[in-house]
Amino acid sequence: MRPLHLTVDGFTSFRAPVDLDFASLDLFAITGPTGAGKSSLIDALTFALYGQVPRVGREYKQLMSHGAERLSVKLDFRMGATTYRIARTLKSSGAPQSRLERLSAKGALPVADRVKDIEEQVGRILGLDYEGFTRSVVLPQGQFDAFLKGKPEERRKILVTLLGLDVYERMHAIVNRKAADARREAQFLVQQLERDFADATPEALDALRAELAGAMASAGDAGDEEDALAASLRTAATLRAARRELLDLEKDAAAEGTRRKTAEDALAQARERRAQIERRRQGLHWRAEAALGDPSREAVLAQARTWADELLRAAREIGRIERQLAACADAEERMVADVRRVEARLGAIDDARTQAEKAVEQAREVLDDRRRQLAAHDLRRHLEAGHPCPVCEQFVATVPSRRKPGGLEAAETALRSAQSAADAARGRLESAKLEREQLAGRVQAALVERRALDERCEQARETRRRLSGSLEEAGFPPLAVAEPEGLIERIASEAKEAARAREERDRLEDERRQVEQEATKLAAEEATAEAQRVLALSRAVEIEGKRGPLAGLFEEAKGVLEAEATVRGWALAGHRDELDALEQRQAALRAEARERRGRVERLRTRLEALERAVDRAAELASQRKQREGESALAAALAQHLRADQFLAFVQEEALVRLASDGSRHLLTLSQGRYSLFCEEQEFVVQDHWHADRQRSVRTLSGGETFLASLALAMALAESLAALSAEGRAGEALESLFLDEGFGTLDPETLDVVVQAIETLQGGRRLVGVITHIAELAQRLPARVEVGRSASGATLTLR
Repeated sequence: MRPLHLTVDGFTSFRAPVDLDFASLDLFAITGPTGAGKSSLIDALTFALYGQVPRVGREYKQLMSHGAERLSVKLDFRMGATTYRIARTLKSSGAPQSRLERLSAKGALPVADRVKDIEEQVGRILGLDYEGFTRSVVLPQGQFDAFLKGKPEERRKILVTLLGLDVYERMHAIVNRKAADARREAQFLVQQLERDFADATPEALDALRAELAGAMASAGDAGDEEDALAASLRTAATLRAARRELLDLEKDAAAEGTRRKTAEDALAQARERRAQIERRRQGLHWRAEAALGDPSREAVLAQARTWADELLRAAREIGRIERQLAACADAEERMVADVRRVEARLGAIDDARTQAEKAVEQAREVLDDRRRQLAAHDLRRHLEAGHPCPVCEQFVATVPSRRKPGGLEAAETALRSAQSAADAARGRLESAKLEREQLAGRVQAALVERRALDERCEQARETRRRLSGSLEEAGFPPLAVAEPEGLIERIASEAKEAARAREERDRLEDERRQVEQEATKLAAEEATAEAQRVLALSRAVEIEGKRGPLAGLFEEAKGVLEAEATVRGWALAGHRDELDALEQRQAALRAEARERRGRVERLRTRLEALERAVDRAAELASQRKQREGESALAAALAQHLRADQFLAFVQEEALVRLASDGSRHLLTLSQGRYSLFCEEQEFVVQDHWHADRQRSVRTLSGGETFLASLALAMALAESLAALSAEGRAGEALESLFLDEGFGTLDPETLDVVVQAIETLQGGRRLVGVITHIAELAQRLPARVEVGRSASGATLTLR
């Protein structure tokens, strides 16, 4: 088995999908830090093939990456010249899904899709079950020395699978079965000869031949009577046919008379019923003419009802609009009166504003005068009599009184009051103007609404005039049209009358059609009855024409037959039918002839059977002798192929050869210290450094055990193909994966191991070494580096 391509997703440390292509790999290392996921790649390969791994067995949910919802593994591998693909998918809930396919130029061909079937197919294809695979192809951590130290029965089981020794077990079962079958067949042949062929002798054969000759001599035919009987049978057949035809003609004549009478009765009834139908049709015609009326009036009434409904809606719309117009006129008058009142108030408010503004000017003048007086008082404090004025520089003769004038605060208060009054007057004026504008807008809106109502009212009046004209044209008087509600009731009543008239016309028309159909049917019945009457008359004439010649033929045949019976002595008088009597005589003659011929045929058949039995007895005697020889030969071969002899010899020889080839490798790997050999199906080492002392492989140290296991693995890969019964062991061990033990080796031994692995690979085999030792990885031609990241393990091919 050689892997070609591996894809894993959600498997242990490989949370994200990764691919490993083995196509360019022969001898390589899978390397990386401890815990990165190196061994997980080999676990994925084993899981793909067998659905389990050494670390957790079939508890495969433990292999799902932490937090992942899905695990998938896909492996392409080659076995011999055939390529396969196996895929397994596991979800956190639900059953696992698996499939095995065979790849070819035409695509993927399904092989199995159930777990049990896939397990059987993989075992058949690889020639190894799970235990054999993990002891000879994939040597995982903790089980590297399983083949070396395993129990003898486990090694024998692996060897049987690897070497295909089960073929000898199958051969032993086959020859045992063949010996038993040949023995049973020989015994059966003896019994058959004694039971079935005891009378098959030459003497019996001669006696039967003499009896056949006598029977053939006594056999003859019936002579002249049989020939005469054949001619009379033809005459009797003619007589029977004539008699039967005459009887049939009599029956036909009676039947035609009955049919003619029935047709005449049916014809009379049909004519009477047709006369009744004609009278009924005339009555329906006059009733339909009376109920005819005016069929188009109903359509006019339907249209008039629509017009009347529209007219009533138009009248109601006019009333509504006229009421709205009256309400608009009243509202308009009120709003005009309000505008006049506001305009009258506006004049008075404007006058009040003017007076308030004048009062403000007057109060401001008084305040200015008081301020000038105070300024003059302040100036007088600086005047001196006889000195010039500091303002006008005029000579001051007498200084005015220096008493301070009053009334400034009162003047300021009066000005503030006047200004407040003026502001209030202006505010009232603006409010009055705004109210006037609002009232003017409402008056304008009322005018627009009134014009719209006038237009709608005119449209409704025009609709009323149009509908009134249409209704008057439809035949309704103006007074009725003027009252739409009464007009609607009138139209409904007239429509009901028209509908009743239409229903009556329809009913009379249906009845008339039924009468017409019945009249047509009666006419057809009348024609049929007439045709049947004419046909019955015609057939009666035809029957009478046939009866005369047939009666002559009957009498002639009867005379001939009676004359022949008198000559031959045949008794025909007691039989109703001459042909029956002659057929009975013929049957008796034929029975006698058949008996004679049958005796001859029976004797001839017995003679042929006896001749075959004599020949068969000789053949069976020869076969018995042959089967007895085959049984003896198969029994001897089965004795040689007994499992406790031949198979044990092959298994022992395979173990000895493995020990011999493994010893050669172990001498190199241990630098000449250890040899390996097999003793009573157990592996033993010979220590050349300690006086060739022999001891069990279980006493070796960890590093020594690794070297011995590696030597045995190399021997398995190299030597078993030569011992394989079917030559498949070489294909099964085309790949080898080593997953432990290199850390226990010193540098010198490690160098020797690398050289041995390179020799083992030899350009023909895929060898993968799983190690975290950088020096070992660097020594190999290719490396698959497993790294760690936040998203999971990664792969890099160097």
